[in-house]
Amino acid sequence: LKCHLFLTEGDSAASTAKRGFAVTGNDYFGLFPLKGKPLNIRDVSLQKMRENEEINSIISALGLEFGKKYNSTRSLRYGKLVIMSDADHDGSHIRGLVINIFDKYWPELLELDFIYEFITPIVKIKKGNKVKYFYRLKDYLKWKETGEKGYFIKWIKGLGTIEPTEAKLFFKDISKHLIRFNSSDIKKEKDL
Repeated sequence: LKCHLFLTEGDSAASTAKRGFAVTGNDYFGLFPLKGKPLNIRDVSLQKMRENEEINSIISALGLEFGKKYNSTRSLRYGKLVIMSDADHDGSHIRGLVINIFDKYWPELLELDFIYEFITPIVKIKKGNKVKYFYRLKDYLKWKETGEKGYFIKWIKGLGTIEPTEAKLFFKDISKHLIRFNSSDIKKEKDL
């Protein structure tokens, strides 16, 4: 149950995770870099999904079985699935496509303490030794309205642009960066 499988948005995100694993150790952390956006399985046959190499690799890595209903993660190879994607629209789309797989074939896993997102900042501001990270655009825009001057502003376009020291910093405080997936969000969308 302690083991986490990190699905990363490509190799550059994987290198960021590897730098973080240097802090946490990798005894309980596995890594699977995605090759682009996963297949949207919502409107494809089970056969077509099974033919998709990347989705098959994810299913195999986790030890999932089609048709099996899970009331715990004990029989899986990893107790937690962590999606580590950029803090932009593409990253959100990738997270949605991964969650889509579980919503269709193993919805009970969405209710368990299983799927997480590793959040990273979208903006970094720095003035002298003072550094602040913003994880939501609206928080940055609110700060910007204060009119404070003299800050160096860096947009973090992707996980590959995170500096090695920052990756280690984020993983040092890993519990702050791991956000559990809330299945009630899917239920709200279905009710609309």
